[in-house]
Amino acid sequence: MTIRTPQGAWSGLVLWALTALLPAGCDCAGPRGKPWRHEADPAQLAAAEPRSPALTSGDDGQAADILAGRSHTLRVHVDAEPRGLNPLTTPSVWTRRITMGTVYETLIRYEPPEGGAGAGPGHYSPGLARSWRVMPGGREIRFELEPGVKFHDGRAMTSVDVQFTLDAIRSPGKDVDHLRPWLDDIFAVELITPREVRLVLKRPSGWVLRALAEIPILPYHVHGEGLNAGGRIVGTGPWQLASWKNGVVHLTRFGGYWGAAPAIDDLEFAYQPDAARALTDAKRGIFDLVPALVPAHWPEQASAPGIAASFTALELRPPRLRYLAFDCTTPPLDDPRVRQAIGLLVDRKKLARDAYDGLARPAAGPVWPGGPGDGPTPPAPELDPVAAAALLDAAGWRDADGDGVREKDGQRLRLDVLVIERPTAGGHHGGRVRDPERGELLDALRRAGVGLDVRAGSEAVVMNRLRAGEFDLAFVELAQPVDTDLSAFLASDGASNLGKCSSPAVDAALRALSEVWEPAARVPLAGELAAAVADLAPMAALVAPAPQGLVHRRVQGVVVWDGWLDLRKLTLAPD
Repeated sequence: MTIRTPQGAWSGLVLWALTALLPAGCDCAGPRGKPWRHEADPAQLAAAEPRSPALTSGDDGQAADILAGRSHTLRVHVDAEPRGLNPLTTPSVWTRRITMGTVYETLIRYEPPEGGAGAGPGHYSPGLARSWRVMPGGREIRFELEPGVKFHDGRAMTSVDVQFTLDAIRSPGKDVDHLRPWLDDIFAVELITPREVRLVLKRPSGWVLRALAEIPILPYHVHGEGLNAGGRIVGTGPWQLASWKNGVVHLTRFGGYWGAAPAIDDLEFAYQPDAARALTDAKRGIFDLVPALVPAHWPEQASAPGIAASFTALELRPPRLRYLAFDCTTPPLDDPRVRQAIGLLVDRKKLARDAYDGLARPAAGPVWPGGPGDGPTPPAPELDPVAAAALLDAAGWRDADGDGVREKDGQRLRLDVLVIERPTAGGHHGGRVRDPERGELLDALRRAGVGLDVRAGSEAVVMNRLRAGEFDLAFVELAQPVDTDLSAFLASDGASNLGKCSSPAVDAALRALSEVWEPAARVPLAGELAAAVADLAPMAALVAPAPQGLVHRRVQGVVVWDGWLDLRKLTLAPD
């Protein structure tokens, strides 16, 4: 399960993990609510306070130094300082953005199509493994490692490092719970030679290759006694860690890199919690990349003087889905007609336009080109309260006594809605975080004759209720890498199938996806999964967030993929 802290980091399973489910934070309910009340987690409040913002605007000397190195440095605005830089043990969004593909590398790479997200399926290419073979029967994969690969401390990378990394993830005692499900289909990791390794699988599974494209290889000689290794950051990538101080992570080009040298010598990731100050710094040439603008001030920010002439829009298109989860095990939501009716009461276009200031798109489910399931998707359902009322009538839920709430067999139609209540970063009493879509959705349900008991609690309490199945509806977010296995989330026996919705057609589509090895072959099968999910209606999909950022025009080679950029492929043109 996944919870977003107020600072924007991720705890538990991370943004790119197999089953990252995020219940959306919001404040207490309307007059029908029976909220739980809990004090905010002090650790979360502490994390929300800016700890070491990058000093840029207020220090002319430092700004001069930054501008002096501009010709060989790409500078990125960071809005949530990472807790650490080890992508296995501190796997926040920014930890992975800063280190994956830059400091740390994977056995194979998952490359975007020409044009980036939504332009077609991705494809595998060699990484630390120069080649691999799926053996007949599909229960064994052999990898030949690239020769001459060295870690940043000069030690050679061998098959021992690969075995160590994969076995550490597979071991419950190593606290890498967010990645372990990816490797469930691996029975053993065996050494053949110093440059060859064999994976023995429990069953044929094409998802193993996809998993390996997300797992960084760590050095055994550094982490053999513990994955944290005293904070040492040693990888094989084209850049190495030069420093991390005053909120700025500085990576510099590694002279002993085994592959093609990157075009940019230095990367700097600077933490600045003040979005307005970050935009001012961008105008001054301090930042080249501002990944996310404040929604309430977009698109005005992008067209402001000093910005439009130097920057272009950047939409990262993360594979994230906001939706309403249903408990499919008990009435009334055990009836798919009731679930479908709720889906028809959602005005997704209005949500995307108004609640998200245009920085989202209507969604039909977890499958779309460039989404968690990468394939064709049915159109998002249109708002249709008349059809919703007809479905509820057909399911036997009618408002016979005219009191505004539907009944069936003497039982009123009432749903428990589960939401998270937490204060904003300003403190215990500094206001409440509210879901953009929450009020409108609950009002639509009430207008349709659905009684609601909105239960608000702390993140820990809500997560416990979700795991125990003590809810009817819950505001949830799915966040995974593009083109990943959705079995844990959608399969009848899936560990993160919160609502226990079950469908033979969905299970068959998931099995078919696991039996193919190439991403392109999964695209039509993902479309079949999308259709089966639409029939089952285990959720009411709401929107796919589409945050808007800025990238300086001197940055060339920008291709958005899986919610981020491949920094290895960027170049800097003269200003």
